Amino acid sequence: MKVQKQQQGFTLIELMITLVLSLTITYSIAQVLISSNQSSSTSDGVSQAQETARFVMSYLGGQIRQSGLDSITDDAVATRAVMSCDFAALNAIGACPAESSIGATEANITVAAGALSGDRFAIAWVPPAGIDTDCTGTPIPGFVVDTIIVNVFWVSFDVAANSNSLFCQGHLFDGNNVIATGNAQPIANGVEALHILYGEATAALPSDSERNVSRYVNANEVANWERVFAIKISVMTRSISDITNDINRQRYVMLDAGLYDFNDSVNRQVFSSTFAISNFQD
Repeated sequence: MKVQKQQQGFTLIELMITLVLSLTITYSIAQVLISSNQSSSTSDGVSQAQETARFVMSYLGGQIRQSGLDSITDDAVATRAVMSCDFAALNAIGACPAESSIGATEANITVAAGALSGDRFAIAWVPPAGIDTDCTGTPIPGFVVDTIIVNVFWVSFDVAANSNSLFCQGHLFDGNNVIATGNAQPIANGVEALHILYGEATAALPSDSERNVSRYVNANEVANWERVFAIKISVMTRSISDITNDINRQRYVMLDAGLYDFNDSVNRQVFSSTFAISNFQD
């Protein structure tokens, strides 16, 4: 006599255990994916801020190093490296240093187009033959050889990018009057603020012409612009978008500026560097 074995399914307890194990594994995998995504977002945000800062420092450093270059063919055409608001024509159009040390918060740092975020500074040079462009890379109408170009840099809200950006604008200057003005253009997006200190020598150059910076001061405290031999720059850059879903309070100090206070999920970083002025007069 052949006896058939009765087939049995899973018991309720076994089904519940299987369900719990499945949910646990699914949850663990989801957590790994979420964590990986957050790490990737954070890494991308840090990289964006760092890459923007590297570009800005390299760009401004190149502009500063060539500042103060006089005419190669005409000794009568000369300029300061760093321009000041002592020139009435430059002061009238805002093409000279401006000091803003109040800091900012997330609520007002991008208040509106044209809002200044930090300091403004202006440097000048006489481009050699074959170069007729300002800091934006475009020629200024009316430029002729041995004309002084004053390049002005600041941070402001960029409507097109919907974020703060580093701006630049070039001006043709004859030593007394502004002859022509180029278009202001954003150079780098994601720059929240720019602050400047000027390395000034309080005494004349010694006979060996060795430059000794006595102090670093803001634009309002410079006593003699012709003895500014270095520029210290601090920039705050940011990620393009939020890097987490959490709102965190972040505070930053830039040189002599007031406190920058933020409550958001954006990655920001502050970078500082000092550049010597190669071409100078005393």
